[in-house]
Amino acid sequence: MSRSDNVCFPKARLGMAVMLGFATGVGLTEGEAEAQEANTEPAATDSAIKLPAVRVRGESPGHDIPNTNETVLDIGRMPTSVRETPQVINVVPQEIIKQQRLYTLDQALANVPGITLSTGEGRGGLNGDQFRIRGQQARGDIYTDGLKDFGTYTRDIFDIENVEVIKGPAGEYFGAANLGGLINETLKKAHDGTSYNYDQAFGNAALYRGQADVNYQISDNVALRVNGMYNQSGTVGRDYVYSNRYGSSVDLGVGLHSKTSWHLNWRWLHTDSVPDYGVGMIQMPNGIYRPITSEGLDRNTTYARSADRDNSDIHSLTSSVKSELASWFTLTNNTRLTKYERNYASTTPGACSGTCTSQFLVGGSPALTYGAGGGAAYLSKGWGAENVLMGNARFDTGSVKHDLKFGVDVNYQDENRYVGTWYGRTNTQTIRNTSHSSNGAYVRFPNANMANSDERDVGLFLSDHIQLTKQLALFGSVRWDAFQSTFAGYQLTTTPLSRQKQNADRWSPSGSIVYSPFKSSSFYFTFSRSYKPIGTDVSSQVTILASDTPQNGADFKPQRSDLFEFGNKTDFFEKRLGLGIAFFQISQNNSYYYDENGDVVTGFSDSGVGLRTRGVELSLTGKITKNWDIYGSYSYMDGRITHSATYDGNQAPGVSHNNFSLWTSYDLSDRVLARGWGSLKVAGGAQYASGYWANGDFANTARIPYQFSLNGMISWEMKHYRVSFNANNITDHLNYASSFSTSRAVPGPGRSFIGNVGLTF
Repeated sequence: MSRSDNVCFPKARLGMAVMLGFATGVGLTEGEAEAQEANTEPAATDSAIKLPAVRVRGESPGHDIPNTNETVLDIGRMPTSVRETPQVINVVPQEIIKQQRLYTLDQALANVPGITLSTGEGRGGLNGDQFRIRGQQARGDIYTDGLKDFGTYTRDIFDIENVEVIKGPAGEYFGAANLGGLINETLKKAHDGTSYNYDQAFGNAALYRGQADVNYQISDNVALRVNGMYNQSGTVGRDYVYSNRYGSSVDLGVGLHSKTSWHLNWRWLHTDSVPDYGVGMIQMPNGIYRPITSEGLDRNTTYARSADRDNSDIHSLTSSVKSELASWFTLTNNTRLTKYERNYASTTPGACSGTCTSQFLVGGSPALTYGAGGGAAYLSKGWGAENVLMGNARFDTGSVKHDLKFGVDVNYQDENRYVGTWYGRTNTQTIRNTSHSSNGAYVRFPNANMANSDERDVGLFLSDHIQLTKQLALFGSVRWDAFQSTFAGYQLTTTPLSRQKQNADRWSPSGSIVYSPFKSSSFYFTFSRSYKPIGTDVSSQVTILASDTPQNGADFKPQRSDLFEFGNKTDFFEKRLGLGIAFFQISQNNSYYYDENGDVVTGFSDSGVGLRTRGVELSLTGKITKNWDIYGSYSYMDGRITHSATYDGNQAPGVSHNNFSLWTSYDLSDRVLARGWGSLKVAGGAQYASGYWANGDFANTARIPYQFSLNGMISWEMKHYRVSFNANNITDHLNYASSFSTSRAVPGPGRSFIGNVGLTF
């Protein structure tokens, strides 16, 4: 029996989670209450465009896929909406999350073209949710409501309204890092109205998930929202790996209709999983490495062993205050404090080449080679804090309108990392006939193997949206960051390293010209620049090599990324349908690749290679007809390596030339249901990415095949009840969730089915 067929269900936690889910989902019901939409319409001012209300609650019947151009961004230092931002922003809205039954961040981002992952990452592997955006490393560039989401772990989106991907450098808004873009999650917040929602999902690979969402209006100006979740599942088509998650989130909203409002949010997520590090790559006779499962190995094959684990606890407290002190001036203050801990151990398969290849191709089962000494093990304990204080002034100078934003952003992160020492471990398996027993091996995390890393960033920012005429506007933003990182302790040597320090002070500018010949259409040209000093990825370091940490007296130059983008955003049918098109180029110097442990190979120096990605991106979202909705995007990217004596001109790793994602839904209610029998919807779509060179493969010797997934859904909702059925990867295509160089790749889930029943009161 495979371990995914016998998923670990801790009885105490399961009972607690079930009680929490039902208590918050249906047990609090005292009577029927009408669910009301949250008011996300910004206050109208002389300098702000008044936007239509955007639905943010995805649990009520009858919701449509929105025009994502009109999505309101809950990030104060950015423009109000996607429509007003002169840069590509992909939004995965709540209705898509609901219809597709998306549970984790990496699942949501499968709807966004141009994003790839490294091996194991995103499905509970080595470094958790870490992504490449347009071929640029986005290690650690994940935010929630515009504040850093500290820690590295697999993120469940049970309490998330929307997921936004801001593509291209964004240092002028977010500071150090953000070279290729960033990912932002928008939290579910307390709002007007009282409603109770509960969903129960079942699926193959032992999927069992409950999710509750309760909003209770205490008074006219005060509301409380509680979300709870438990998730227990394996991975379809993968033996012996599973992911158990439990979480809760509470948001208190005060002053909902006042000039001063306050939201206080607490989140907790616990994960108990066995990570999947995939399978090795095999070197074919033509010299190119390919995933060995594409050359005949059973796709179910995993090499995880009983001592492997990925256990984490994340606690986060967020305060958001907004006060309209005058009709022309608003003050905001957002603060987050996060504490996290992660206990991790994995088994890392290595590549097959030479004699191994010849034996395997004739049906043999050669010995499995290992990477990272058999697999990394570490224990991380850290915390982080961030505060953003911002003023927003709206005023006129003659006929010119200004929307001026200025403030200070201070963040700090500190982590103790213990590198594990294995005892009694024997790295003996064969490629075809796997053994999942650790044979009594165990790992310890001695204090002598502890290292401490920290970083602090103080950023001063200023931006102005200058409306010269009704058709012509200028955007200008600039941010000064004083960044410092330090390191001390264990660094794979017997002698602890004394405290090492590195400083980097840089300007991150951006400028845009926006021309709107029509009220519903605008053209823009944007330039922006971001810097990433050494030490920004405190929670992503694994074995803590010297090349990835500060060194006293070393002149480590930050990585730099420049964006040039020309685009258009147009709305049709009274803003029900939105179109976006953009041509872009991102040029990055001092670009680095990472070894099998996730550490920088070459270190931060002027010898780092460059990356250049050029392409075009299109999107179409919203309503085509009364009953027909669409959510689609396509991108073409050409990534090249530059400024490298060895790899100059090669294709950039992790960049798929052609990418598209399409999801469309149709409401059949008028055609097949009698009046009063609710809403019947069918939906379907596909996701595709052409083949690409594996992440970290600058030499272009490891090829990942094309990815394709055909998906469908049918749902029925009436009054308080809803039922849905999803089928994913219907063709059972062998996809790869992530990869790393010539070492390994992780097969993605096979054909899967999810049934869901829900209640709303």
